[in-house]
Amino acid sequence: MKIIRPTLKRIIALDMHPDVFCAAALEGSDPATAKTVWIIDRLPTLQIRKWAKKKLLTTDTVVLEASGNSFEIVAILKQLGIRTIVLESQQAGKIRNNYCNDDKSSAVKLARAYITGLCKEVWTPDSISRDRRELYFQYRNAVKDSTRQKNRIRSFLNEHCVRLPKGTMLTQPTGLNTALKSKRWSFLQEEIIRDKFSQLWETEKRRKHYNHVIAKEVMNDPQMKSLLRILGIRHIIAFTLVAMIGDINRFATHKKLVGYIGLSPTRTQSGNNKEGRSGGLVLKGRKDLRSLLINSAQNALTQKNSPLHKWGWKLVIKKCKNVAAVAVARKLAVSIWHLLKGNFTPLTEIPDSLIIKLRKITGLIGSKEIKKKGYKTCSDYILEQSQLITGAT
Repeated sequence: MKIIRPTLKRIIALDMHPDVFCAAALEGSDPATAKTVWIIDRLPTLQIRKWAKKKLLTTDTVVLEASGNSFEIVAILKQLGIRTIVLESQQAGKIRNNYCNDDKSSAVKLARAYITGLCKEVWTPDSISRDRRELYFQYRNAVKDSTRQKNRIRSFLNEHCVRLPKGTMLTQPTGLNTALKSKRWSFLQEEIIRDKFSQLWETEKRRKHYNHVIAKEVMNDPQMKSLLRILGIRHIIAFTLVAMIGDINRFATHKKLVGYIGLSPTRTQSGNNKEGRSGGLVLKGRKDLRSLLINSAQNALTQKNSPLHKWGWKLVIKKCKNVAAVAVARKLAVSIWHLLKGNFTPLTEIPDSLIIKLRKITGLIGSKEIKKKGYKTCSDYILEQSQLITGAT
């Protein structure tokens, strides 16, 4: 009787670059003895769909290291019905430290590293989460550009021993007039100042536009709106949290979410020291979410109505404000997990802090768009949205 052996599933490793990529196919379940079936080098990245249709099978598993275009590659291969896995770059990148490091060997080593089962898999965001992340990055870049332009204006004025009065609004035409009147400028210097203010106003226009779009997106999404009931969280943070977290069900416990954000303390234990000791933050995970939540925690420490105010200030007295802010941020992350999981109960009354947030968000959206939704006044819109968020009647 002839024994038919099942064919081994292939692992296809891709070493992706913006212009070209390399692919290696391996068969076997042991990383040391896995057989290299074929290697293809220096194919154009733009032809990956055509190449995948011709070369790959639906039973293949494709792995690649997280990079700038990895999620787009996953989307292309997913349309073809091919399972694709993105590996965490910091851990998978260590395979490049061997004596031989070129695209071919890197692809083979990446496949062997995946077979070991030690590489961490990166969650591939859905199309909505990807769009939201890209929008947030555009907003963040606009904020950085605006701050950079302001600093350039102040630096130029400082070179000429000019200090603008406190309260001067650089983003308004009055700021330009104040700068021009502060000193007798030459024709060329005046042109430089006008150009710098023009660049600032352009970046500020972009920032306001993205802020407007984010405000509308928050009010159209029930999950984002629900986060507004937490003190210290406004529309930008709510939008960023949902964009980065994506499906909350991928975090089995609140500790998983805390670790993903990077708010878990380090712990060292060795030898006879059974208890070990705790240190600072792990400093891994989503740095953008961590910084936003720490800013929210610092805001919560200043609000006496916040339930975390008294608890946080006990830590401030006992340790320091920075440690307290991180601890409050960790509690905020736990609250966010429970809220997104639907574990919060309705409120008996609408808090004033929520009304203030909704007023500011409504101002960003604009009364014209509010009336297009069928509301007579912005107050009617704010009242209805506050009831939907809190569950109060």
